Parts: sequence; C-alpha cells; structure tokens
Amino acid sequence: MPKYYFHYRTDEALIRDESGSEHPDLDAAEQTAAEMGRAIIEKVAGEGGEMDAPRSIEITDAAGHDLLYVVFWAGPKVGDGPATPIEPATVH
Repeated sequence: MPKYYFHYRTDEALIRDESGSEHPDLDAAEQTAAEMGRAIIEKVAGEGGEMDAPRSIEITDAAGHDLLYVVFWAGPKVGDGPATPIEPATVH
C-alpha cells in the first residue's frame, strides 16, 4: 500500500508528518485528512481557539510531491453550542 504524509498548515506554521501512514489509495487518504480536520476543529473549539482561521492538511507522497490539500475551518457559532464545522473542501 502507498504511504501518504499529512502535513498540518495554519497561517503561522507547518507541522510536518514525519511518519506517514499507509492507505489503499488517495481517496482513502483524503477521507483520513477530512477526519483529521474535523478533530482539529473540535479541539480548537473546545479550547476556545480561533475558529475562523483557515487550516489545511496537505497530503504528499513518499517523495514529497503534493497530491491534495484538504482545507477546513469552522463556521459561525449558532445558539449556545460550539461553532459549526464546515465540511472540508479539497483542492487537487
């Protein structure tokens, strides 16, 4: 199975995935990146962090070639609940 790397980017930093993980194909890697994005937004919301700043998971292959960007952020807070996560969008 191919190995994919999931680098986390914010406006201030790029956190590189040095280990990577194996997935059957890029679609499966994209699903993993979307799940990571949702988890990050939930964590940021729980900590009272900046919710409207764009973030992304940049998927690369073992050679370091960019394959896919999954961009995500949270929408405005509605009612008493946390901010509403926006579905991740992909950029090929």
